[in-house]
Amino acid sequence: MLSFSERNMDKTYNEKFKNLVLYVLSHEDYKEGGIKKLNKLLYFIDFYFYRDNERLISNVDYAKADMGPIVDGYKLIFNELAEDGVLKQVSNVGYVAYKPNQEPNLGDFSSDEIAHIGRVLDQYGKLSGSDLESISHQQQPWVLTESIGEKIDPDLALLIADNGSEEVDVQNQDLKKELIDLANSV
Repeated sequence: MLSFSERNMDKTYNEKFKNLVLYVLSHEDYKEGGIKKLNKLLYFIDFYFYRDNERLISNVDYAKADMGPIVDGYKLIFNELAEDGVLKQVSNVGYVAYKPNQEPNLGDFSSDEIAHIGRVLDQYGKLSGSDLESISHQQQPWVLTESIGEKIDPDLALLIADNGSEEVDVQNQDLKKELIDLANSV
């Protein structure tokens, strides 16, 4: 019988995302956690990078969920990563976790991306999934996305304050007006 990936030559994940997941799971600052924690760390890595560089590292979409931002279609993506032998699924009572089955290819990342991932993991990697959920629920991308299941616009990352500051400085005036209009419409 053909596996899902053999039937669909288009993978549900890209190589950079695969290597980001492997890097997070194998990083010294990542402490045990389930899929909720992994989803939040991936979100923080991508959206903080977008805030500072106006592009995502992984090129995946994120969606609003009750538990905070998640990789859009994460169940299918992580199941495929496990089927492809990239990850091993570990089920415990109450949650699902993943372990890396291979080393990440860091050649997919720039030195700035690697440094950024390390900073985010240093700041958040030891926190629990519940702690990360609480933090994400206070951030504008999750707050301003109206419906559960709706994709989160990466431009909303520009509203995430840096270093605990409440003030966000958006340089692009057209984007600033669009974000203010969006925030006022909610």
